[in-house]
Amino acid sequence: MYRTFGEESPTAGAKYLGFSDADVSFVLIHRLKEGRVVASSQVVDNSAQAETSSSSEEIRRMLARELHDRVAQTLTTMLIELENFKVEQSGRQSVLRQLGELQDSTRDVLDNLRHVLYDLRGESGIEEGFADAVRLLLARFQERTHVNVLLSVSPVWPSRLRSQAALNIYRIIEEALSNVRMHSGAALVEVVLGPAIGSHYAISVIDDGRGADGASGDRKPGLGTLGMQERAVILGGRLEVESVAGGGTTVRAIIPKEQLI
Repeated sequence: MYRTFGEESPTAGAKYLGFSDADVSFVLIHRLKEGRVVASSQVVDNSAQAETSSSSEEIRRMLARELHDRVAQTLTTMLIELENFKVEQSGRQSVLRQLGELQDSTRDVLDNLRHVLYDLRGESGIEEGFADAVRLLLARFQERTHVNVLLSVSPVWPSRLRSQAALNIYRIIEEALSNVRMHSGAALVEVVLGPAIGSHYAISVIDDGRGADGASGDRKPGLGTLGMQERAVILGGRLEVESVAGGGTTVRAIIPKEQLI
């Protein structure tokens, strides 16, 4: 074996100090074993983390498949059967109206279930063209509630959002619209996507409904509001709710720019 200038044998120093070849061999073997143990431990840790992540993803995919196969398809079948039943009720306006309302409710459940499936699969499909997705959401909302809608998008609003940001902001808007439908009695709701103070963006849902009276203003936030708060916090932001009796309600999520793009 050739050695470059200045290179010493691993055992040279040990022999100089009076250690035997057997002693040196024992030390070298022990150190090699230690190295293997450390390396093996690191491999096990990395493998365990990868296995845990893989198992979690597999469980989510399996749950998504079960929900799709057992629940989503059942709801779709219900819609078809309700439509067929409506044909048999020709002329019975009261029954047809109730069946139509039942179909609308079933569609809402099916739509919400599809969003759950997107969450479980880690998909949103709205990262690009987010404003268009919100515009479509508002169009469906107006069709079902007959509440006028308006979408305002700032020129500086990002053309593409991170997947997690797009999904959570969409859910915040969706929940705010649900609150408008159930509680506000509004005639107009506006969604604004634009900049806020500093390096933040603001997502606002503004309605002209009845707002909060003195009694309701002291109540604890409902599950819907808590859910919106949690989603804003997940993105490193915060949720603000402003409501005035007779003056409508504004729900605003303030999100750091770096969390969006």
